[in-house]
Amino acid sequence: MKVFEKTRAEVEAKLKMMSDFLKMEYLESCIKQNTGLDVRKYCNQQLAVLYERRSMFSEAARNMSSVAEMAATFSEKIQAYMKETELWVKAAQYDRADEAFRKAMASGNARDKEEMKKAILGLYKKQAEEYEKAKRNSNALKIYEKLVEIVPEPEKMAIRQKLLGLYKSLGKIREFTVLQGQLNR
Repeated sequence: MKVFEKTRAEVEAKLKMMSDFLKMEYLESCIKQNTGLDVRKYCNQQLAVLYERRSMFSEAARNMSSVAEMAATFSEKIQAYMKETELWVKAAQYDRADEAFRKAMASGNARDKEEMKKAILGLYKKQAEEYEKAKRNSNALKIYEKLVEIVPEPEKMAIRQKLLGLYKSLGKIREFTVLQGQLNR
């Protein structure tokens, strides 16, 4: 698709006349053809929103990563990396989520880091609960196994109880027996 618009305002005006899939194609073309940083950043942001709306979380996360790389301030970087982390978690790509989270942590100060740690725990817990409600127990299990490693000690017991129930419902008898033995000690 040929792109003749050079400014963000021109791109925004053109987007108003398109459906979501045309917007995606057009924005991808803008990124490839347009050299303006502001326009590319805007296009990546809009693509992330469109892909997330369509549950295409991996593509949305890649675009948020690009937004973070183009961010001018540390707070913008942190916000973009945290959104990228959220999208990777929704895409069930936890290694990539950890990588994006490390980038966010590297961009923040001590107070920001504490807030980000709380946010990531909340994000993982929320996603695990959504998986449980949707009866996607194996996905919930993966998140709870990750959470048991990173939550503070007082919360580990509740996570282990959830793991116990998931192991039982998924028929993972060996893991169930080992964890039950640990909890009974």
